[in-house]
Amino acid sequence: MKKKIVHIITRFLNGGAEENTLITCNYSVKKGDKVYLITGKDVDKEIIKKLNPKVKLIRINNLIRDINFAKDLKSLFEIIKILKPVKPDIVHTHESKAGAIGRIAAFFIRTKTIIHTVHILPFLNVNFIKKFFYILIERSLSKITTKYICVSQGMLNESLRFKVGHKSQYEVIHSGFDVKKYKKARKKLKILGKKNNINHKTKILLMLGAFENRKRHLQIVNVFAKLIQTHKNIVLLLVGSGKLLNKIRRYVNKLNINKKVIFTGFKNNPENYIALSDICLMYSIREGLPRVVPQYISGGKPVVTTNLPGINEIIKNNFNGYIVNMFETKEFFSKLNLLLSNTKVLKRLTLGAKKTDTLKWSKNKMPIKIDNVYDKLLKKCWILITVAKNTPFVFQFSFLA
Repeated sequence: MKKKIVHIITRFLNGGAEENTLITCNYSVKKGDKVYLITGKDVDKEIIKKLNPKVKLIRINNLIRDINFAKDLKSLFEIIKILKPVKPDIVHTHESKAGAIGRIAAFFIRTKTIIHTVHILPFLNVNFIKKFFYILIERSLSKITTKYICVSQGMLNESLRFKVGHKSQYEVIHSGFDVKKYKKARKKLKILGKKNNINHKTKILLMLGAFENRKRHLQIVNVFAKLIQTHKNIVLLLVGSGKLLNKIRRYVNKLNINKKVIFTGFKNNPENYIALSDICLMYSIREGLPRVVPQYISGGKPVVTTNLPGINEIIKNNFNGYIVNMFETKEFFSKLNLLLSNTKVLKRLTLGAKKTDTLKWSKNKMPIKIDNVYDKLLKKCWILITVAKNTPFVFQFSFLA
């Protein structure tokens, strides 16, 4: 069944949600579907290069991450204008802002299959006003959403806990990546260069991710600064780019630990940096289930992470890592201190990581599962339309339900 699919995403950067969308778009267009990708003004050239040229990329400068009612309204009308002549079979939205505006636009032109992937929930760990506002929006949008695809069971559970839609609307499909590539990667110190004076006895702590507030690099640096008071032969490796990168650099210089903290910028080969590390970190306050955590584990590295929704699908306490309370810095410090102090514990958790099965995150499985969702929904929609030809009320009720 050939389909016309429009994906809408707020930003197209070097991140998990974007990589997920990239894989899905490329798979669909390779199958022969007609695929459009609408994105906002924020894009990274590295991920654009990975997009199949057959995918029609459309950028809308008014589609931005922050709330701006004037720009949001303009982007809504722009998306409606794009969708009308396309007449898509499916509109598939990603990320919170594009998820809201994109679904409203799709409903306005009466798209019969509207899908939203829950990469992250905007109402978790925010202030009361934002929480109330975002929940209200998401509950309203659930009335026009045909199907939700969650990247973790945790996202599904949290959505239902806050009464966003009903269970029959949801499906869990884990965000895919090249699992084999991470398993095969080997430690090569030379990729860091000679000037860092790192040897095979140096313990490397790794945080891989965009420099954004929710990732909390600042708190990681503070914990690391305390660790080096006891553990002299350790370094912190920060891989990624983002708007807060220079701020974190300045803070590291202010603490006078710049010789112990290495900034690499964005890298196309994160598996090689995971292979370098001894302990991997995730101290985020809000995620869906970050792909980087199963990537860490696929690379055979133990992880110390915050108690994000769904994180227990991959991290098992005292087997392949530790899950700590995201508001308890002392607990985060304590677990890292234990791993750096006790070689036996570090080896045991490293072995646990290597034994952990991560195949359900395979990039080969994810797009097939998503495509199956597309086909099932379109088939159901076709049946409803056929039945409703002589019963307009039934069709209207089915569409709006």
